[in-house]
Amino acid sequence: MTAPAARGVRRTAGRPGRLVVNASFVPPWVEEWCDRSGRTVATRSADAVAIASGAGDSVLIPRAEPPRASRPRVVAALRSLPDDACVLVDALDAAAHLNGLLVVLHGVPLSFGERSIGRAEAVDRGRDLLGDARALVEGADTGVAVEVALVRAWPHEIVGELLDADLLVLGGPRVGSSGRIGLVAGSAVRHAPCAVLLAPRPGFPPSPGGSGA
Repeated sequence: MTAPAARGVRRTAGRPGRLVVNASFVPPWVEEWCDRSGRTVATRSADAVAIASGAGDSVLIPRAEPPRASRPRVVAALRSLPDDACVLVDALDAAAHLNGLLVVLHGVPLSFGERSIGRAEAVDRGRDLLGDARALVEGADTGVAVEVALVRAWPHEIVGELLDADLLVLGGPRVGSSGRIGLVAGSAVRHAPCAVLLAPRPGFPPSPGGSGA
């Protein structure tokens, strides 16, 4: 969530694909969301992140408590665009069909070492990223209210126990990968106080001279 923002973003991922719940059953609020959006939902109680994410599915890690009854907070934690366009698409879909508020976050640490080299540039890039994200959400014309916030903290701190959200959406493993998740996603899965949705990030393009199709 601290990588440079992409200027002039004009594209996002397409319609959200299948949602796989990392549990033996689908919580009622998830059924309602998927029924409203026409999204396919399935369950997988083992290796959901590794297998489903690698196949291009979004993976939901539910919590015991359902979202609050009035206007759930759907938080999208972005690292960069267009790489995290899938995060915006999943978060916007959830907010629209849960009648929620969409909050887009980007984290910039308070310092990058003793001299804080690059801090000002990182803050500027974060603001650009959030501006691009707001433009994409508002351009979708769904009627969902959106807030953006540049948070001065390490990304893995943002998605921990102090998070104010009913659903946290962030980038998961890349399509076609082994399904391993990084530090931020791992912190969210282990410590976030709310349900966590991992959106599949695009796979890496084939290397030059590789045996692509």
